[in-house]
Amino acid sequence: MWHFSTLTGFLAFAFMPQAYAAEPMRLQPSSNWHVNYADDSCRLARSFGSGEEEVTLVLDRFRPGPRVHMTLVGSPVDVRSDVRRIVLRFGPNDAEFEKRFAPGTLDNGKAAIVVGGNVWITGYDAKKAALEDEGEPNRRRPIDPALYSAIQFLELRIAGKRSVVLETGSMMAAEQALTACNDDLLRGWGIDAEVDKRLSRRVTPNGDPRKWLRSSDYPSRMRFLGYQGLVHFRLIVDERGVPQSCHIQLSTRPKDFDDAVCNKIMARARFQPALDADEKPVASYYTNSAHFAIPTRSW
Repeated sequence: MWHFSTLTGFLAFAFMPQAYAAEPMRLQPSSNWHVNYADDSCRLARSFGSGEEEVTLVLDRFRPGPRVHMTLVGSPVDVRSDVRRIVLRFGPNDAEFEKRFAPGTLDNGKAAIVVGGNVWITGYDAKKAALEDEGEPNRRRPIDPALYSAIQFLELRIAGKRSVVLETGSMMAAEQALTACNDDLLRGWGIDAEVDKRLSRRVTPNGDPRKWLRSSDYPSRMRFLGYQGLVHFRLIVDERGVPQSCHIQLSTRPKDFDDAVCNKIMARARFQPALDADEKPVASYYTNSAHFAIPTRSW
């Protein structure tokens, strides 16, 4: 069940049109930040501009730490070409970085793009972070308040489209809201948030997680229909390193993919358990994702 709260202290301004189409479209906030609490994620959203120029920024976080998943909604990000890359920059201090995205349409007909992979709001080199995550995907990095406070805008650039600048202002209050939501998530999962912050070791897989799923696990009906799937999952892992439950945090569906992930990973995955500050084993969580893709044939 979703719970809804609004961050106060943010002013909403009217959109100011630009004089020249070649200049970036600069959009002022037209709503407060809104935080939604779900059973397995925290969602932060805010709209910028109005009418046909409105863009909604959505940030989803599935576990504590600085990483988020980003979705952008609105006509300015409506992509009709084969372009599938976007350049992002939290300015003025952070470097720009490039990500792939998947275009789509919401139920209300609005265009949307889902930015692929994880995004760090500030303070991390994307390439270095991605390499680190290959070996330690559940590492919890610290958050530097000064970096979040220094943010003034988010710049979006897609080839062939007018650049968009979302005048976010400081992201510190937004980050604090996400952090509070994440702590609430952990309590709902039966995890002590304060213990989690001071773990001397996080849950660590025994062996290669890529071997938890095999080609034979691809749901036969989905393979026959040519469906592909992306499933984000969460495991609760006990003091022995044995997963006790599997929860789907986000999925492209159909449910066949969700069932395949949880059934096989619960049976095959084993871990070194998390250790608290005194190096005693404690129950904790592990998150990751599984991608079902039908390989293309080369002739």
